[in-house]
Amino acid sequence: MDIPNGDNSGSNVPRIRNLHPSQLSPEHSYGAISEDHIPIERTMSSFSERLGSFVGSYSRTSMMFMAENLAVPNGPLLDDEEDKYSAISSGYVSRIPSKTSVSRLSRIETGPSTSAANEHSSLLFSHLDKVLSTRSVGTVADDYRYEAHPPAAKKSSFTQSIFNSINILIGIGILALPLGFKASWVIGVSVFVFCCGLTNYTAKLLQKCLDVDPESRTYGDMGALAFGLKGRIWVTALFITELITSSVALVVLLGDGIDALFPGFSLKEIRLLSFVILTPMLFLPVRHLSYSSLLGIISAFSIIIVIIVDGVTKKTAPGSLIEPADTEIWPSDWMNVPLSFGLIMAGFAGHAVFPTVYRDMENPKAYTRMVNWTYLATTIVYFGVAACGYLMFGSNTMQEITQNIVSIPEYNQTLNRLAVWLIAMNPIAKYGLTVNPVNLSWQIWLFKGTSLEDWCDKGSWREPILTGVGKICISAFIVVLAYIIPGFDKIMSLLGAFFSFMISGIFPLICHLCLFGDVMSVKNKVLDYTLIIIASSMALTGTCWSFI
Repeated sequence: MDIPNGDNSGSNVPRIRNLHPSQLSPEHSYGAISEDHIPIERTMSSFSERLGSFVGSYSRTSMMFMAENLAVPNGPLLDDEEDKYSAISSGYVSRIPSKTSVSRLSRIETGPSTSAANEHSSLLFSHLDKVLSTRSVGTVADDYRYEAHPPAAKKSSFTQSIFNSINILIGIGILALPLGFKASWVIGVSVFVFCCGLTNYTAKLLQKCLDVDPESRTYGDMGALAFGLKGRIWVTALFITELITSSVALVVLLGDGIDALFPGFSLKEIRLLSFVILTPMLFLPVRHLSYSSLLGIISAFSIIIVIIVDGVTKKTAPGSLIEPADTEIWPSDWMNVPLSFGLIMAGFAGHAVFPTVYRDMENPKAYTRMVNWTYLATTIVYFGVAACGYLMFGSNTMQEITQNIVSIPEYNQTLNRLAVWLIAMNPIAKYGLTVNPVNLSWQIWLFKGTSLEDWCDKGSWREPILTGVGKICISAFIVVLAYIIPGFDKIMSLLGAFFSFMISGIFPLICHLCLFGDVMSVKNKVLDYTLIIIASSMALTGTCWSFI
């Protein structure tokens, strides 16, 4: 449904369709607010209400992970007649700064004068250059919640925050972890421990960096605090590129699931079928897709259960935990080692969501403890899948552990096919969530202040046709990339080696040094610089090996 231009004729607000419901309407019945603006938790009287509370909490958080770091222009406050939060999904909700104080973030993004435009010009997005003050989708959604309806929305409990973080962290990267351990036990375990420790440390640094300004609520805000508007633009470009790469991985994963369940199709036919299945997901209301993405955590936990059940029921190798396959303590081929850097690090790519989880917690002081519990649960699941998968198949470990599982006829085929079905459904559930921020971005750059916006105003059918064709073209582009780069292991290695190391490792460390370098102890500086050097070396070599 179209978002109208509003009463302010000079705002040039583009009409964006059904894009980003990151926050539920404050009028949603998750809880009430006392006169002192203290959330009052409503007593849950049934299992369905408890489940609904968890799903509602995750719905808020999951969409922030997908679109919180996209820079969007300011605009007037809009109200959508279909539902309250589709207006904030467009991202055109202006921040209303305090009359008594201006935050550091507001000063950074607004700039001293209009002459600062040249300083913040982007070489990538020309239409974004016309907007001096930018906000992330996540920030404006949160602003709407706090400004239009002062704290009326219930925040997430400690348990819900852990659940949200685990659900974001445990993604499709879990399927390639056994292949990461294929480099040998020493390399696999060492890289796993380093990546786990690095990302746990940087997740806690995010809290410290965000607390520099109380208005900062997203990863893009942190970039703006450290590097100004250029930092936010850089985060936006990096985030969009990562989303496109993740979408390619989802297409490949769906294709592998189709091939496992219905063998006999050629690669071209599988990619064409994937395009037909996935493209309609871009036209569904995203608020419904955010609920369906809960399927991800179900499929991830089903994998570890299936692996253990299969491993203990088969008595002989290959595919048995009772009689493990031949594995290597030290690598026999060091050329395979760099590929494991990205494959393992890809499992810890979820830092873009931690700022949202932090700001959405009822008790932010418990954030560090929440991170530790999240990593404890995630590490157990990840290490279980990686170690069991490598033990069962050794040197024959394939790019997706599910491919090994379906190749053993002695296994319980009903259980295994159910697991493959869950894995195949995962891309269908998450494809719309992943690609929609990309569609949001090109719509902003295409319609904002261009002649196309005036052309669309002359007919109600024009904008839906343009956006519909654009979504189809974006989906086709992603599927073509999946056809050109069909290897799931190569894509996951690239995601981990470049994007995960950059977003979850290197960038938080650089922001920490930039914001606190003057007051940090020598010990902390040495630690941060050492981690940056190691992570950068692993990212560089892993990225290069992804293209070999």
